[in-house]
Amino acid sequence: MKKTKTIFLIDDDKDDQQFFLTSLSEIDKTIQCNLANNGKDALDKLNNSSATPDLIFIDINMPLMNGFECLTELRKQDRFSKTPIVILTTSKADAEAQCARVLGANVFLTKPSSVRSLQTKLQHVLANFLANKKANTHDFFVE
Repeated sequence: MKKTKTIFLIDDDKDDQQFFLTSLSEIDKTIQCNLANNGKDALDKLNNSSATPDLIFIDINMPLMNGFECLTELRKQDRFSKTPIVILTTSKADAEAQCARVLGANVFLTKPSSVRSLQTKLQHVLANFLANKKANTHDFFVE
C-alpha cells in the first residue's frame, strides 16, 4: 500500500495559503497538505499529532511566532531533525537565506507571483525531497 505524502504549510496569509494549495493540487492531487497560521499554531498541531509530515514549508514573517523561531523549535526535536524544511517567503535577502541555512532549513524559496512559477518551484522541491529521496537533508539551495 502506497503511503500518502503529507506537507505542512505554515503561513499566516490566507491568500498565500490558497495560492500554495492550488499550485500543489495541479502538481499532485494525492499529496495531503495541512495548514497552520503561525509558528505557535504549527507547533501545537504538529506536537499533538502522531503523524510527521514528509515536508514542511514555513513563511518567515508571521505573528505570535515567526518562521525562524518555528524552524529553531522544530530542529530541537528529534522527530523533525530529518524532516526537510523549506522557507517560503517574500524575502530575497541573502542574510535571511543564510540565517535559514544556519537554523537548519533545507531550501530558501522566494514566493513567486504566478501559479505557474510556484508550480515549477514546488515540482523541483517535491522531486528532490519526496519523489526520489535523492536529496540529502543537509542540502541547501536558494531559488
